[in-house]
Amino acid sequence: MKEVFSGVALNATQALHIGDYVEIDGVYGQVYEINWRSISVKNPHTDSLYIFPNSGVADRTILNFSEPTERFKYYVRFTVELSAPPELVMRAIAHELEKSRYVRREPKPDFNMLGYTKEGIEIRIRYYFDGDDPWWDAQNEMIMAIWTAMRKHRLRISVNRHLLGSGDEWSELDQRQEVDFGVESVLGVLRRSKNFSGCSNKSLSELASTASVLSLNPPGRFFEPGAATDGLFLVLDGHVALYRKVPGRGDSEIKIEGCCAGDVFGLQSFIERTDRKLLAQAEQYSVVAHLSEDALRRLIDDHPELQAMLETDLSVRRAQREKDAEAAQRQFLATLYADERRKLSEDIRQNVDEMLERPALHHFLSLLSSKVRHEDVLTATMAGAAIVAACRGGSDQQEEAYLRRAMAEADLLRHMDLEHGLDLFRTYTSMDDVSAPDGEVFAMLDRASEMKGGPNIVQAVAVGMTGVHGEPTQKELQALRAISKRTGVEVPRWAREIKGQQDGE
Repeated sequence: MKEVFSGVALNATQALHIGDYVEIDGVYGQVYEINWRSISVKNPHTDSLYIFPNSGVADRTILNFSEPTERFKYYVRFTVELSAPPELVMRAIAHELEKSRYVRREPKPDFNMLGYTKEGIEIRIRYYFDGDDPWWDAQNEMIMAIWTAMRKHRLRISVNRHLLGSGDEWSELDQRQEVDFGVESVLGVLRRSKNFSGCSNKSLSELASTASVLSLNPPGRFFEPGAATDGLFLVLDGHVALYRKVPGRGDSEIKIEGCCAGDVFGLQSFIERTDRKLLAQAEQYSVVAHLSEDALRRLIDDHPELQAMLETDLSVRRAQREKDAEAAQRQFLATLYADERRKLSEDIRQNVDEMLERPALHHFLSLLSSKVRHEDVLTATMAGAAIVAACRGGSDQQEEAYLRRAMAEADLLRHMDLEHGLDLFRTYTSMDDVSAPDGEVFAMLDRASEMKGGPNIVQAVAVGMTGVHGEPTQKELQALRAISKRTGVEVPRWAREIKGQQDGE
């Protein structure tokens, strides 16, 4: 009885939902199951299942990472030496994070100076990322950005250096880099390069002697769009990615090429003598030789055939870039689509009580009518799901598994009978007129319009159905547009973009 009443209390407060990422009594994980006796939490990092009795959860502090939104926020703390200008430290790190891949750019990370310690100035950086999956990737990226910023500006993290008797670690790193990637190393890579191997040893030696060596951690950039051309870059070690902006998508980029040891990048702006059009970013710790503009022009004067070889190389790589860009564009839209699905589900979940329940004053009078209203929404929701599912044939286990998960994560199970809903879904999917706008199944969509928020629930579940088997097909997108037209809910932007791309193909 104690567990039952504790379960009632937890359900009444809505502190937890299936799918939430939480921390209970120091245990982190995703809520796997909630029943009248216990709550199960699955740790995604260890694949372990923890089962808490309801009474044990009810009297503990619960940290819910999924509320009020699915966006997570975390922090790192570190201490810089007193000689480091605090404003410069924060500005340098913020600059390195401007093109982050896991740490969210909006909202931007925020910096706090926590005070002075015996080691130096303590700084905290709080940053955002989406959901549990990129947690460690985001933290790794943040720590690498701090390292790169400190390295570039020769600032030092405090580790009681005076007690360790240590010297300047940056100068030691520079010395090691000179040994590992000095003139002879650059010359060796140039000799093996398909572009420069035909040049004389004397000319290559002169080029190598003028090269400057740069080393960056991700998300460090070697150049950005709009920067003036200043020669070429030769990868000595690591991996560098080239990104291009997505038209009409603000600062979003897609990866169009990867460069490994021995590859040259920056060709297009060098040959065309224009500003940089791409973003060059370290994908892993990368060491790159910067070959200056003047030295390269002198080399081309001595070896005119080099210009033709560089132009041929650019032409070949350009063709490959377009193929890779097409695949990257698809992946970008798929990611955008997944994000929109998550937002729709989140909006429904946060407002489901307001949509499906009346104020307490009217609750008693609406006890009988609420069941009717909930049945109307359930009928319309399953009709929308069936219309999309029919685009790929009949219903299958994968689609039903999605509906179970979606109903649980949106917290609709408290209001609706899932098994009854699945029976409706199977029935509608098998009907002959399931795809006909003037048919019986489409007419079921109208039953949701009488309730505030009903069409939004139908739309959110239909959107989720389009991605159950991978990227939405053209038929699924057409069905989604028909559902949106019938319910009066606008078609998501990503659906219009994917539809336009498929039409173009």
